[in-house]
Amino acid sequence: MDFREIPINECPIKYLDTLHLILFILYKRAEICKNLDLACSDLPVLATTPLIVRNCDRSDVHKFFRRMRRIVDRLGNEIEIFRLGKLTASVSVEFGIGNIKVHGAYIVSDSDCNKVDCISVNNVTTLYMRLVIKLSDKNLVILNIPDVVVWLAKVYGLDTVYNALSMIHDYVERGVFNDSVDEVLSIVRRWGVNVDRESFINATLPGRKNLVVLKEILGGNV
Repeated sequence: MDFREIPINECPIKYLDTLHLILFILYKRAEICKNLDLACSDLPVLATTPLIVRNCDRSDVHKFFRRMRRIVDRLGNEIEIFRLGKLTASVSVEFGIGNIKVHGAYIVSDSDCNKVDCISVNNVTTLYMRLVIKLSDKNLVILNIPDVVVWLAKVYGLDTVYNALSMIHDYVERGVFNDSVDEVLSIVRRWGVNVDRESFINATLPGRKNLVVLKEILGGNV
C-alpha cells in the first residue's frame, strides 16, 4: 500500500507495518507543514498521543513503541548507514518523555500555535530520529530527520519528498535503490558533497548488516 493513501481518520497502525508507518508520518508532517506554512522544527517523529488521536488503540500504540525499542536494544541508538572514507552517516534513535503541541493529529512547534489552534499534551512518550553526519573525527553535523523532510518539501516540493521516501522504502524492503537516488544525489551535491551513484551505493554496503538484523527483529516484515 502507498504510504500516502491512509484515510486521515483511520489508525495507520491497522494498515501499515513499521517502515511504512514512519514514512507515512514523515510525509504527512511535510505535507501539512508546507501547506500551512508552519515551522514544525525540532519535533519527534512519533509520539503516543497523535496516534491515539488517529483512533489507534492504546495497546497497539504501546506495542509499536516496544517494537521500536527492540530495534534499539539490538542495534544500538546510533545505526550506521553510510561510510565513504572519513565521511559517515548514522541514524540516531532516542526515546523520551516530553510535552508536545498538537494541531489535530499533527505535532507542531510552539511557534506554530500562533498560526493554528493547538493543544498542549504533557508526559507523552516520544521517539526522535536524527541523522548524524561525521565529516571527520572532529567535525559532526546532527540533523533532525523530520526537519530535513519538511525542508525538502518547502524547497523542492512534495513530489521530491515522496521520491526520497520511496527510495528509502525500496532500499529497506528490497536492498536496492530505485531511480529516485539520482534526484536525491543531485540535492546532496548542492550541499557540497560530490558523490556519484556508484560511490553512493558502495558507501551503503557497511550498513547492510544492520538491514539484515532489522528484518530479523521484525520477523522479516519491516
